Amino acid sequence: MHKPNMAESQTPEEYSLHDVRFTERIELALEGSKTSVLDWDIEHNHIYISPSWKKMLGYTDDELPNAISSWAKLVHREDQKKILLTLKLQQKRQVKYFENTHRLKHKDGHWVWVLGRAQIQYNEAGNKVRMIGTHTDITEEKELQLKYLYQSEMIEQINDSVTTTDLKGKIVSWNAGSERTFGYTAEEVIGKNISLLYPEEDLHTLENYAEVLKTKGIHSADVCLVKKDKTRIPISYSLTLMRNAQGIPIGIVGINKDNTKRKEVEDALFEQKEKLHFQAHHDALTGLANRLLFSENLDEAIVEAKAQKSAFALFFIDLDGFKDINDSLGHKVGDDVLKIVSTRLKGVLGKKDKLARLSGDEFTIILKHFSSLNDASILAEKVLKVLAEPMLVDDNCLYVSGSIGVTLYPEHALSAENLLKYADTAMYEAKADGRNTYIFYNQEMTEIALAHMDMKNALRTAIDNEEFIIHYQPQINTLSKSMVGVEALIRWKHPTKGIFSPSHFITLAEETGMVVEIDRWMMKKAMKQVRAWYEEGLSPGTLALNISIRHLESPDFIDELKANMKTYSFESGWLELEITEGQMIRKTEEVIQKLHEINDLGIMISIDDFGTGYSSLSLLKRLPIRRLKIDKSFISDIPRDSDDIAIVEAIIALGKSLKLELIAEGVETEEQKDFLLSHGCHHVQGFYYSAPVMADIIRETWLDCKVTE
Repeated sequence: MHKPNMAESQTPEEYSLHDVRFTERIELALEGSKTSVLDWDIEHNHIYISPSWKKMLGYTDDELPNAISSWAKLVHREDQKKILLTLKLQQKRQVKYFENTHRLKHKDGHWVWVLGRAQIQYNEAGNKVRMIGTHTDITEEKELQLKYLYQSEMIEQINDSVTTTDLKGKIVSWNAGSERTFGYTAEEVIGKNISLLYPEEDLHTLENYAEVLKTKGIHSADVCLVKKDKTRIPISYSLTLMRNAQGIPIGIVGINKDNTKRKEVEDALFEQKEKLHFQAHHDALTGLANRLLFSENLDEAIVEAKAQKSAFALFFIDLDGFKDINDSLGHKVGDDVLKIVSTRLKGVLGKKDKLARLSGDEFTIILKHFSSLNDASILAEKVLKVLAEPMLVDDNCLYVSGSIGVTLYPEHALSAENLLKYADTAMYEAKADGRNTYIFYNQEMTEIALAHMDMKNALRTAIDNEEFIIHYQPQINTLSKSMVGVEALIRWKHPTKGIFSPSHFITLAEETGMVVEIDRWMMKKAMKQVRAWYEEGLSPGTLALNISIRHLESPDFIDELKANMKTYSFESGWLELEITEGQMIRKTEEVIQKLHEINDLGIMISIDDFGTGYSSLSLLKRLPIRRLKIDKSFISDIPRDSDDIAIVEAIIALGKSLKLELIAEGVETEEQKDFLLSHGCHHVQGFYYSAPVMADIIRETWLDCKVTE
């Protein structure tokens, strides 16, 4: 081994045995302390590097030469520049002692941090001639230092408040996030108790923190803390017990998150949730409970009444006359009427009674305080009274009334479904009884309702199975005494009960919407039949079809009509569509526009049952009508009834003045026929000539034949 401070030219044989042992001891001591010796003879550019230095970097003694290049090759470039610059500066000041940390590259590629300490010797000229010192491996300490520094910077720069306190709550550290959150600087709070952040009423909670942490090690909660400016701030905090290397508790680390924005978002979401909940459970127009909330209220009323062994009444209210207002004056006026009605109904109820709008003009009331029928009768009378009062809406003085059905719990039903169903049934009974009244439910109503339901189901089956037939009634020109057309009239051929006339099922079909399907079936069958007669060379004239207004309002009605005409090669001049006067007077501009489209196709449009619907002359002028059909109710008492005579004469005169064709239905006697003929109404139909009959009878009896009298 080389002896320190000896020239490189000396050999190991020059050392004594004592010196060798001493050198071994020194090397072992250096290696054990992770320290090595470097002796640089600057003047002759010789350097001694102890084997421990090479071993520290993963090399054997003979793998690296004792040369300054060994250090220069392994030192980190950034650190080398700093060291050389420092040495240059220290030479100027003749500094004798030098200390720095730098990185050396280990043989396996990682960096080893070393602490270098050296003594610098200068000659008389002030130049460095020798540096002798040590390199100590401080990698573990440096990495730990860097780790703590990184953590410290991270904690300092984190947006949330991070604090540490001793076990008694005295603040030890306070990061920049704490200053931003609470407004205090570190200088203002370090050494003070963390209680300065707590409202006075919450100070007692601090007493338990340390004990909870000793047991669980962590504690979290949402609290309101106080800022420097005394404003309160919502905080989510998490406390962790801090221990030393021996596991002994030495303090508390707190992470405090400012929840102001989150709280604002939560409040906004809660407000939105409440708003959506309200919207989901209340009617948008009136603000009353809707069907969903009504169902919940009804269920609650049943549970409460069952528990208390009490009773309550359920009112089902339907407005009379509202549809006329809505159709004639528009939905805005109708909406205003519904709002007025809602306000009036609320005005007659007790605090615990529940009012709801189910849909359209249907309302319900749950009468909670109920001890006798008289209580329900009193409320029903109040409801009818307030509904009957006039309403001023957009300069219109309007009137509605109410039909009310009432059921009682538990007398009439125990379930919410049956209570509502029976109240609805009683309401329809009130309408049938003249409206503007109330009726309590009874069992007989259910039997009627069930019969109604059976009829509806049977009608549905009839449509699916096509249990219908068409009868045709000839339309006669009394001048030429020939058939000029036929009206198609539907019949229901029930498999067990025989044939039903339209009066038995058309109203139900209208109510349920099934009339549209019946109309479609009838249109196809009748057009196909009339086309077949024309193909035979016969002259059936015009096919008159009575069209439901619900069918006419269908979006695809015009397309359906065109498709049928194309399918059956049906000329437009062969078809007449009849619309009843009562249905037309309340219809929309869209329907009137559709009638003009039909007229443009060359199809005749006539008003059926004219004189019964109180239509205005202005409406007649707007409609593309080509024929009026005088209702049979005015024909039946001619010539005995002077009023009917006057009405028929007026209708005929009106038709002529408007240049409209005329036809009278229900003609059963020669006197009626003669009266009409003498007054200029030449087209008639009725039992005088023929009842509605099957197509084969029309074919055999009427087609291409003159009428004989």
